[in-house]
Amino acid sequence: MSFPVFRVCLSTWLATVFVATWVAADVPVDQAWQQMPRYEYGQDMGPLLAIDREVIRVMGSAEERAAVAARLVALLEDEATTAAARQYIFLQLRNIGTDAQVPILARFLLQPDSSEMARHALESIPGQASLQALRDAVDDLQGPLLAGVLGSLAIRQDRDSVNTLIPLAESDDAVVAVAAVRALGGIGGVQATEALQAMAADDDPPMHREVLVALLDCAASLVAGDRVEAAREIYESLAEVDQPVGIRRAALTALLDLQDQDASQTVLEWFGSRDRVQRQVAAARLTMLTDQQLDQLATQTEELPESAQVAILELMAIRDGVQALPRVLEAASSDQPRVRQAAIRSLGLIADARAIPVLLAKLAEDEPASSLAAQALTAMPREQVGPALLNALDQQPELRPAVVDVLNRLVYYEAIDPLIEIAASDDPAVYEVALDGLRGIADPDQYDVPRLLELLQRSTPGRHRDDVERTILIVCDKQPARADRAEPVLKALGDIDVSRSSLHLPLLGRLGGPQALKILDAALESEDAQVRDAAVRGICNWPDASVADRLMEIASAADHPGHRQRALRAYVRVVTLPSDREEQQTLEMLQSAMRLATRPEDQRLILTRAATVRTMAAVEWIAGHLDRPELAQAACASLVDLAHHRFLRHPNMDRFRPILERVSQISEDADVVGRAQRYLLGL
Repeated sequence: MSFPVFRVCLSTWLATVFVATWVAADVPVDQAWQQMPRYEYGQDMGPLLAIDREVIRVMGSAEERAAVAARLVALLEDEATTAAARQYIFLQLRNIGTDAQVPILARFLLQPDSSEMARHALESIPGQASLQALRDAVDDLQGPLLAGVLGSLAIRQDRDSVNTLIPLAESDDAVVAVAAVRALGGIGGVQATEALQAMAADDDPPMHREVLVALLDCAASLVAGDRVEAAREIYESLAEVDQPVGIRRAALTALLDLQDQDASQTVLEWFGSRDRVQRQVAAARLTMLTDQQLDQLATQTEELPESAQVAILELMAIRDGVQALPRVLEAASSDQPRVRQAAIRSLGLIADARAIPVLLAKLAEDEPASSLAAQALTAMPREQVGPALLNALDQQPELRPAVVDVLNRLVYYEAIDPLIEIAASDDPAVYEVALDGLRGIADPDQYDVPRLLELLQRSTPGRHRDDVERTILIVCDKQPARADRAEPVLKALGDIDVSRSSLHLPLLGRLGGPQALKILDAALESEDAQVRDAAVRGICNWPDASVADRLMEIASAADHPGHRQRALRAYVRVVTLPSDREEQQTLEMLQSAMRLATRPEDQRLILTRAATVRTMAAVEWIAGHLDRPELAQAACASLVDLAHHRFLRHPNMDRFRPILERVSQISEDADVVGRAQRYLLGL
């Protein structure tokens, strides 16, 4: 078992014990000693918990502790002791093991299935006996088990093992060699440091980085032992420009740590250095600069690399706030992209109203400046930025999309009335942006829905009104799941007889729900042709197939040809929406629609929607229209869509092949032809 696996087992064991303390029954300690050796994973942990309590009880008495430890180790040698119980015993010996248990643990250390657990027990038992057992095992183990012992010697800080570790660092076994190098670093001291420095001088590529990391560890131990100058020499050698970047960064950071109060001047020097690693390390310590030093650095920004200027700007914005505004505003016009972007971000941190005109102007720039400006404006106080956004909304039409985006992020309710005024325009280039804002900001409540209905009244019939209706639908969709989407609209309409309102019936159809359906049914019976027409449009707008029968009735029997056509197309739309209906039933519904369809465009729509029915019956029915010139192209497109599904195509390739060959011959769409040919090849 590797060390990480052992740690996982230990964590799992302790977590299990913790939980078990709430569920396991109390067991007398004598009974626990009898039951514990037979413990298996998953059994009642009462006996183990009883032993836990016994171990805790004897910790204060050397005599009793030795007796319990002896009893535990005796069970390790009992062949009847289960693997689960043995693991538990090793864990307990980590707590109360003594020199007397070391010889037995040393034997288990040499056995592959118990070596890892025995090693951790020996590692935890103080004294020379356990340490000598670990040393002695070095000659008898190899591979990962030997590597583990070397790690334990490092944990025990055994400097007497350094002479043993040095040759092992040259081992042909990479696992052992790495473990030996790491152990030398963990032990530290003059001898280990000199050995590692000699290895580093040899520059053996596979081990070089491990050696350097170990030297960093040695230097840290020297610092802990108040041998600062010796540590500084190591860090300085590891900070040389020819060392790996990660090693240099760690060494430079350590050198700064050694300087204490003098480090700020070094940070200042390194930050202006042409050495990228020095700049990175200094950037992480910018906060230690005094205000005076930071100001001094800010006056030199043009001489610094772009990344350094960015770091200074952001720190100034955080530390100095409004006082940094002039410098940050100047940087917002920099010809260096990263500096300019950092300045825009920093304006959001400073959050001063004087930055708003600059940020509004940045909204008109290309990405990422426009997005950063939007984020900065969003971060500013609403009472400052809101009125400025509304003014820009009115006075700067070219900025409206970006301004509306910020208003949406702020959920700025004060923008609803201005947006409604803009959305009342019948010019799509004007109203579409305003509707986007209303969709994001407005709520389905007694304040916003009436205003949206007023906008609906002012809308121009056609696309404009359709888009307003969709906006109201999106706002009403913000209600909790399963809420009646039409309810906020009906509440806002109050005493209006909606069944006679040709303006609101199409909207109710989009919203759906039982109340809306009742109103539409009544309106379909109206003597007013305009009301009936609006009711038909409402039914045709319905969001699901619950009105399929009504639509089929209108498509079959309505007096008005336009009503029949509209209902037929709506019927095709709703019956092909995802549902629990059997696919064969959906196909039959489409076939019924095809029998009613008289216009080629309606027939093509039916064939296109038939691609949602993933059955061979649908494939063959669609293929039956390949010989009709006015329908062939729609049929080709649907057939390759169905062939895309391997679960349908592969088992039926003998039936698909002639159909796909026909599609590849008659389709006028190169993409459809290419797909048909790939599917013929089984791709």
